[in-house]
Amino acid sequence: MSTLYYGGAIHTLRTPEECFEAMGVENGRVVWLGHTAAGRWEKRVDLAGMHVYPALTDSHLHLLYTLVLAANSFMICQVGPGGVEPGDLAGAERRMRLYCSQNPRQKIVVANGYIPSAIAEKRLPTRRELDEWTGGKSCVVYSIDGHSSAMSTAMLRALGLAAEGHSGQFWGEEHEFMQGRVTGLIARSVTPAMLAKGIANFTNECARCGIVRVCALDGNGDVERDVTTRLLAFLAARMDVDVRLFPQYMDLERARPYFKKQAAPRMGGCGEWELDGAVGAHTAAFGAPYADNGALGHCYYSDEAVRAKVRQAAQQGVQLTCHAIGEDAIRQIVEAWAAVLPEGARRPGAPMMRVDHFEFPRREAVEQVKRLPLAITVQPGFSWLDKRYLKSYEQYLLPEKIAQQVPLRELYEAGVCLCGSSDSPVQSIDPFAQMLGMTEFYLPDQALTPYQALRTYTVNPAQMLGEETEWGTLEEGKRADFMVLKKDFLAAEGAEAGAFCAEYTVKDGRRLTPKRGTAAELAGLCLKRPKKL
Repeated sequence: MSTLYYGGAIHTLRTPEECFEAMGVENGRVVWLGHTAAGRWEKRVDLAGMHVYPALTDSHLHLLYTLVLAANSFMICQVGPGGVEPGDLAGAERRMRLYCSQNPRQKIVVANGYIPSAIAEKRLPTRRELDEWTGGKSCVVYSIDGHSSAMSTAMLRALGLAAEGHSGQFWGEEHEFMQGRVTGLIARSVTPAMLAKGIANFTNECARCGIVRVCALDGNGDVERDVTTRLLAFLAARMDVDVRLFPQYMDLERARPYFKKQAAPRMGGCGEWELDGAVGAHTAAFGAPYADNGALGHCYYSDEAVRAKVRQAAQQGVQLTCHAIGEDAIRQIVEAWAAVLPEGARRPGAPMMRVDHFEFPRREAVEQVKRLPLAITVQPGFSWLDKRYLKSYEQYLLPEKIAQQVPLRELYEAGVCLCGSSDSPVQSIDPFAQMLGMTEFYLPDQALTPYQALRTYTVNPAQMLGEETEWGTLEEGKRADFMVLKKDFLAAEGAEAGAFCAEYTVKDGRRLTPKRGTAAELAGLCLKRPKKL
């Protein structure tokens, strides 16, 4: 069916100013842009003065855990206008006890979003405290950045770990490289009904946020068979939202079975590809000690090991990404890419190698990135939250390190491919929260304009994935993927940038419709023809 959308503002995002009043769509493609509602169209949609933009892509999230999170966990700390609640361990205990009493049949209790920097005691709960709070259940508490955790005795034993003499608190490699086992254990407790609800909630949230595509960084090398990632790939290939899967394996041969399912071979992300930890866990790799306790984060791998893996991926044409937050980890991966990638512009249509997070680069790394065909995937919504509520940076880092945060504007204006993302479930998938973090950046002189921020979710991800001829802007011949907003995001000021949501979202010319999360929906999903991941 040919459809004309008219009576609004169609922002192509090719330039800040280019705008049309009408757009024709046929067979899932944009076929016409203009300023009149004339012509023969089978269907007409009055935009009633609303604004149309290309649909959005979240370039870094963890899909399996996001689906599980929606079905089988709760947020133990909440951030609101008044600050973080609860503010101490006693409040966390009350939340945990209440949740357990309301969910007596839940076998594994998963609590997310714990904020040690906002808790008066400045620590995670211990194993024995969780035993008491949950009545002896298997329980895991994740810090807000996902890089430290606390576990009850029953949870430790379920994982085959010795409980006696252990506090139950984890960070660094001890935390990072057992997450596949933890996720697998949690996933096994999820029923088909929970999974159906999780998929529906995720799809509906994407539609509300104008998202039609996500880069899913999933899979862990610390489990032998990783059945949950194979299940995820099966489901992701059939979801309404397009999924670009990055298997999180260090071993290229282990990722290879997924290549035939992908539009282009990809691997990496977090999991085994975490080169360091995070600030909140005191495990991001800095050359200077942390300000509050003198800890010194470190890189998890040697320079030689990282360079060998990077070279192998580049030689075999595999798009690769990895987690690097602290300055030493960023130096390590940027130098590895500099050794194998040619300087200068990327080849059009080719997927780009990536560095994810890139939160605290040294000046040398910034200058190197400007010369390399690399994509940088960022989540400035987290630093926006930290500056106002979490306060971990100001508690844990020296002032000169805080000032060393990723220079967004400098990189964008130098032509670096910046891609916005949520790192869900670390934060919600809401892209406007991240774009607020960009337009009201922690370092004000490095803030982006709304136009620049929006391109980190549209034009740039298309280039990063090598799919810019298909989507990213609204042009004749490209896919009719777009979102409709009541107000003009390009004119957003201050906190207004974080208050948007889509009136509706269109993918391949069809409006995304609400999901109910029923068993019938899940069965129908499983019977769909798979798409390339």
